[in-house]
Amino acid sequence: MKNYSKVIKKMEKEQLTLEQLKLSMEDIVNLKNIGYNVKEQYDPRKGDYVYYITKSGDMAYIKISDIAKGKKEVKLKLLEISDLHAGCKNFDAKGLDMTLQEAKNRGVKYVHISGDLIDGFGVYRGQENNLKKNKAIEQIEELMSILEKYDFWYIASMGNHDQSFCMRGGLDPVKYLEARMAKKGKKFTYLNAYEGNIIHSGIVFRLIHLQGGAARAASYKPQVYLSRVFESNLNDVELGNKEYNLRSIQAGHFHIFYSISMGGITIIMPGNFQHDGDLEKRMGISGETGGVFRELTIVGDKIVGNKIEFYFPWKKEG
Repeated sequence: MKNYSKVIKKMEKEQLTLEQLKLSMEDIVNLKNIGYNVKEQYDPRKGDYVYYITKSGDMAYIKISDIAKGKKEVKLKLLEISDLHAGCKNFDAKGLDMTLQEAKNRGVKYVHISGDLIDGFGVYRGQENNLKKNKAIEQIEELMSILEKYDFWYIASMGNHDQSFCMRGGLDPVKYLEARMAKKGKKFTYLNAYEGNIIHSGIVFRLIHLQGGAARAASYKPQVYLSRVFESNLNDVELGNKEYNLRSIQAGHFHIFYSISMGGITIIMPGNFQHDGDLEKRMGISGETGGVFRELTIVGDKIVGNKIEFYFPWKKEG
């Protein structure tokens, strides 16, 4: 077998295209087969897919920008959303569209999505009765018809509903969405992991999505899951053989609006875009649809300004 020692070291430090790595897809398959966690995702700045190696299979990242030199202030406007559930009967398509339009009006450049972009299939008993679109491609096309209207850079992590088609041997729907958006010249990056990390100005903004269904129980406390996150990684995060400050966690799967600051880390649960139905009420996830707008001021490796606004599109409408 080909000697990959030099390219492995390179892939542990950088995210590079196949051309830059001088590799083929066969080489990538070989690296995966010998046990390396090779990640791939679309980087719109390069107009191509980049490849890299992570220590954990459930961890992925993309570096948008490094620490600004000196004491220069960096302003960052984000929209944080989660649990869109396109394809279900209660998908709030109009509310999502209204929220993205508001983001455009506010000058937002980045939209972070912490999983469950689609509703999937077979996630729970009787789910087919709550779907209006059963196929992965149909669910993705419904979502894409909204996302492609805007010129944000969407960065999304994996949710358990997104993964449902893959577990039945089908295509990865969010990977398909990433490819379709790229073909149309749109900026969409899929961090194919339950913990996706986005590095803005040298600071890590983490997207997480609980894999199991326990969070849906009305009695489940968000702090239980967050305590697991803190136990696993409260301090600096090593990505690409370099340490970065973890200062923000966006948690999907809960379908609730919640914000707290602990240990210098801001934790946000940004709601959902699934209207209430009998199923949602029984599972303890009912509530208003919407997302979270954030305006941050970053100096060096510190967030010195952090404005958080929970946004409910239908309140503004009526």
